[in-house]
Amino acid sequence: MSDLRRLAIPGLAALVATVSPARAEPTVALVPLPFAVDEFRGPDTVVAAVAPSTDALRGAKAAGRGPLVVVWGPQGGAALALEGGGVRAFALGASVDLETVETGRGAIPAARLARSGPLTASLVEPTRAVPHASLGSPVHAAAISVAERRPVAAGPDPRPVPVETARVEAGPEAAFEAREVKIVAGRDGAPPRLLAIRSTADKGAALAILEKRDGAWRIAAETPPTGEPRTWLNLASATATSDGLEIAIVLRPDRDGLLQLWSYKDGRLALVGERPGFSNHAAGRAAQDLAAIVETGSGERLLALPSLDRAALAFVRLRPDLAEVARVPLPAKAASGVGALGRGPDSHVLVGLEDGRLADVRL
Repeated sequence: MSDLRRLAIPGLAALVATVSPARAEPTVALVPLPFAVDEFRGPDTVVAAVAPSTDALRGAKAAGRGPLVVVWGPQGGAALALEGGGVRAFALGASVDLETVETGRGAIPAARLARSGPLTASLVEPTRAVPHASLGSPVHAAAISVAERRPVAAGPDPRPVPVETARVEAGPEAAFEAREVKIVAGRDGAPPRLLAIRSTADKGAALAILEKRDGAWRIAAETPPTGEPRTWLNLASATATSDGLEIAIVLRPDRDGLLQLWSYKDGRLALVGERPGFSNHAAGRAAQDLAAIVETGSGERLLALPSLDRAALAFVRLRPDLAEVARVPLPAKAASGVGALGRGPDSHVLVGLEDGRLADVRL
C-alpha cells in the first residue's frame, strides 16, 4: 500500500460538478485529480471516519459535515465530499498518516481494521492454509480478533476504559480470506454481527456470520461454499433489518459473477434470489469495496456494482426482484473501489478505475 505520510498536493483545485437535479438518464464524469488513485476508502471505513480530524481537513466544513470518500496514490491523495450540489476534493497534506490508523495490532499484511461503536475487529495470525491469491497474496488470516470497550463506572476520577478481547478461529485447514471484517450494527437494540469470508482449500469460500452467544463470539451461520478449490466470493452489502440482516454477495466475481441476496433471521440464512453478470472485485487486488448502496429520490435503495467485465456500473434493485434498473458505461474498468455520497437527487457514486482515474456516476 501507498504511504500517506508522503502525500503533499499543493494547489489542488476543488472539483464541483454541478448537474441539474432533473436528468433524463445517468451521467458519468471524471474527477480531475492531479494523481493516480491506487487506494480507495468508502464512507464506512476507519480512514473516512478519522480523516475530518486531521490538520488538513479540520477547517473544511464540507469535509466534516457528511460522509467522505478518501483516495490516494504514490503522488498524492484527497478526501472527497459533497458541497454545493457537487463533489469537492480536499487535499491531504504530507503529515497525514491514515494507513497507521486502519492497521490493527497483529494484523496480517494489507488487512484493515473495522470499527463500529464499541467494537473493533481485525484479521490476525497469518496462514497459508488456503493456497489462493485472489487478493494478491496467498497469506490469509487464521483468526479474527474482536475487541469490545466496556462501560466505565461513574466516579470522580478518570478511569481507563476496560476492553474485552476475543478470538474466533477459522478452523483446521481453513482461513478468513479477506482483508477486512464487516461489522453490522443491530437495529432496535439487536446485537451487532460480524461478517467475514471463510475459505477452505477443497470447497472454496463461504460468507460467515459471527455472533456473540453466551458471552462468546462464534460463527453462527455460513452460506454454502462456492464448491471448488481456488474459488472465492465477495460481500457486496449488508443491512440490518428489524429482525435480522439482508446480505448481498457475489460468487466467483473474477469468473462468472453470480449476485445473490440472502436473508438472515433467527440464526438461519435463506436465499432470496440470484442474478448472474456482476463483479465486485478485480483479480489480484486487495480492494474488496467495489459495491455501495445508493438511496434514490423515490426512496428506493439500489445496489451499485460493476458489471461482470467491470466496464460499466450497474444499479440493481434488491427487493423484490433483483432487477437491474440502469447500467452506465465507465471510462475504464472499475478496480479500486465504489462509494456513494449523498442521497436522492444529490447522490454521487465514485468509482476508482483501473487506470488510476476517478469517475463520478449519477443516476
